[in-house]
Amino acid sequence: MHPIERLRYVARAGWGAPDVLAAEAAWALADLADREPQAVLPACRRLLDRHPGCGPMWWVAARIVTAGDPVAEGERCADALECDLTEALLDAALPPGARIVRRGGVSDVASADVVVVQVDAFGPGAMVVDADVLGLIEAARAVEVPLWLEAGVGRILPPRVWDAVARKLEAAAGSRSGVVVDIAGVERVVGPNGAQSPRVALAGSDCPEPPELLARW
Repeated sequence: MHPIERLRYVARAGWGAPDVLAAEAAWALADLADREPQAVLPACRRLLDRHPGCGPMWWVAARIVTAGDPVAEGERCADALECDLTEALLDAALPPGARIVRRGGVSDVASADVVVVQVDAFGPGAMVVDADVLGLIEAARAVEVPLWLEAGVGRILPPRVWDAVARKLEAAAGSRSGVVVDIAGVERVVGPNGAQSPRVALAGSDCPEPPELLARW
């Protein structure tokens, strides 16, 4: 299959786990960079138009368009997404014996020690989550149970990229691209570097801020 066809499939996907979509895009972009390097930037822009709330997609696009060797970088990004150890790091970081809740409302959260939410993207002061977990977040805040975020490879974004994400999501209101929520109550962000405070996690973002991707927004 030609890489453009693979990218069209990813762009048209109505829903998919962010890491799965981004890994598929990374492999296809690496192939495209080898065959038609001039087509990589337009392809990245189209992907981000279709999946504006997918943090790993922004991460892949930003790393590939700024790489000296975009083919190798695309392959590295795909490997990192497919071998993400964040879930294991989260399990290791949670307090031993703690009652962990990932779904539910106030009655489920009331006796919990920690509420864990997986984010699609995380940036300064806010995060992108699936609308289905809004009730869980509100319940955790209502009963003052700490929120821990699971933010795997590519989901922690620097300020300029995060601003672009937020603006694109605002313009795409009503789509299935996730919703932006503030990070009130978030105690820890668990990513590829382990469990950290939100401030430290943001400081460790490895996503570039390429003007050629951000200028349109």
